[in-house]
Amino acid sequence: MKNLAILILLCLSIQMFVCKNQTFDQNQRILRELAESQDTCLYVLLDAGSSSTKIRLYSSVCRRSSQIPKLQALVPKKADGSDLFPDKITISDKSVPLTAVDLTEAAFSDYFNVAFKIINDMKQNYNFNIKPFLFLRATAGLRLLTQDQQEKILNLVRVTFRQQTNFYFLDDSWVKIITGEEEGLFLWLSVNYAYQNIKNQNTQQFDISKTVAVIDIGGASAQTAFSSTFNNKILDLPEKTRVQIYSTTFLGYGNDQIIASVLGLPSFANCFQKTDGFTIKLKDQQKNDVEVNGDYDFVKCTNAMLSLLKITDCEYKSDNSVVDCSASSKLKKLTNEKEIIGASSIFYAKNDLYAYLNLKGDIINLKEFREQVQQYCKQDLTQAQYDKQKRVFTSCIQMMWVSTFLIDGLGLLNKQVTAIKKYDNYNVDWSIGSLIYDINTLQCDYLKISECTDKISIQDANLEREDSDFVTPTSSLVINSFFSVVILLIANLLV
Repeated sequence: MKNLAILILLCLSIQMFVCKNQTFDQNQRILRELAESQDTCLYVLLDAGSSSTKIRLYSSVCRRSSQIPKLQALVPKKADGSDLFPDKITISDKSVPLTAVDLTEAAFSDYFNVAFKIINDMKQNYNFNIKPFLFLRATAGLRLLTQDQQEKILNLVRVTFRQQTNFYFLDDSWVKIITGEEEGLFLWLSVNYAYQNIKNQNTQQFDISKTVAVIDIGGASAQTAFSSTFNNKILDLPEKTRVQIYSTTFLGYGNDQIIASVLGLPSFANCFQKTDGFTIKLKDQQKNDVEVNGDYDFVKCTNAMLSLLKITDCEYKSDNSVVDCSASSKLKKLTNEKEIIGASSIFYAKNDLYAYLNLKGDIINLKEFREQVQQYCKQDLTQAQYDKQKRVFTSCIQMMWVSTFLIDGLGLLNKQVTAIKKYDNYNVDWSIGSLIYDINTLQCDYLKISECTDKISIQDANLEREDSDFVTPTSSLVINSFFSVVILLIANLLV
């Protein structure tokens, strides 16, 4: 009986090994044929965030090289300069996050068909008749779920993607959740790539002092990343360029989560503008409806937000004697950074405020910004303003959180932040950095070992470095070795 069990296990091991190698050979053949038969490759990255799924399409030269790819963002424009196609999945003119889709194959197929139609239209606009590579990366919206919920969603995405004939979806790992630290690191890589501090042909002398720090306040989490010897991540780029990065994430510190958290506090009304009589219902953390009619008070709102930052030994006072509680913050400060780029809610808060004040520019002076936010929030919000733009109801609390997080959390009272949405046609988000890493990994996985000389790697700083001459095995070899070891262990137990 034991011998029969061992024989069955060995047969299964051989079958899995053969299947994995067949997939590897097929994928390797696809990549090599593309490199030889077409000049341009297309890459789709779907950014599954907490409030929407964004659509990103990029092109690059097809090549058998492990260097940093030269990516071009494909964003068709109308005559007036606005985007020709939507940049996110919308249903009935509303952004729908992946977490809101019914957990059925049909619902997921309908959901992603919206994105696939937009991508196909974009391809036609550029006269591209080639199949893109398809990736999906999910962030804090899925990180907030249980592991079982995460796997159900990711597996439904994979099933949907495998059925597509107009895309290359070669590996299930192309759909996954990235960690908050990866999100911050990829944003750092994206921004510095867009700013040309990191170039696709990394032959110039790399100067770490020219790189910029990044801060992102998303919907569910916030991230910061900057070069620092007090690092938690090591990023190895081509040509033996090593960068020490401090990247951290704050789950629950995104704008949407903060609004929900504030609604659970007694003083929640102090973070919203007074209205001319109308009220709005918003959801708290327990998804309960909370009726809101604002009663803005800068001191009370700021102190409420300090409690969410876990600052308990410092509070603002009505006599303006306290202007900065960052000394009590446990967050890693960015006070030594020369240039800081702010993304997502930082940009939108600046944009709404500057529109109200008729100001132009991308620079936020934090001390002035806080004063301007108070000026904005003291104005009553009318029903007519709300009817014109529903999002305006939460603009005040968004501005308050941005200023509190940057000043009291990160110690930037006397600093400036450049708040932008795009730079040189690149979106200021983590997608470019993630795709740079994914394309490099893709090329190295299916190249000959001798051709993969410049693999980009990310490691925890506290882990010991591998010997510099050691060549990382391909993912398929690792998987096959894993299966073999497991089978041998099981067989040994049965003997």
